[in-house]
Amino acid sequence: MDFRPEFSLTTTWSIPASIGLTWLYLVDTEKWPLWWKYVVSVQEVADGSPTGIDNVRQYHWHTCLPYSLLLKLRVTEVLPYRRLAVEVTGDLLGSGSCNLSWNSSSEHTKIEFIWQVQPCKHWMNWFTILTKPIFIWNHNRVMQQGEQGLIRHLSAIKQTH
Repeated sequence: MDFRPEFSLTTTWSIPASIGLTWLYLVDTEKWPLWWKYVVSVQEVADGSPTGIDNVRQYHWHTCLPYSLLLKLRVTEVLPYRRLAVEVTGDLLGSGSCNLSWNSSSEHTKIEFIWQVQPCKHWMNWFTILTKPIFIWNHNRVMQQGEQGLIRHLSAIKQTH
């Protein structure tokens, strides 16, 4: 029997930039390694349609813990400046989405990431019963660093314009 625990992970970012600017840097995933230290590399595997549907990219991630992940994300839905959804394969299996909205009171773009994934690495499945809180902590740290990295990156861009 192949036991694969499920992870439901939600992270919210608050980015002090317009939705337009935030979206542009969020969908330009091949440049994530410039501002997100846990992203080692991103390579396009398949172009997909002109709207971005069926675009496939491979992501190599390091984590706060001594392991890395290799993931392929295939775009399944694009609502420009509002929503992006993906199918995840590789070391994790499942789906993810990110939803953007504008908070007029704080003048920040809110990004909500939702992941429904299962680990595919056997050692992760064996130890997850005991270590699930550690994997969740690790995910939260990686995502928090991504938020901080994007804020710094966009701040530097704003200062040069």
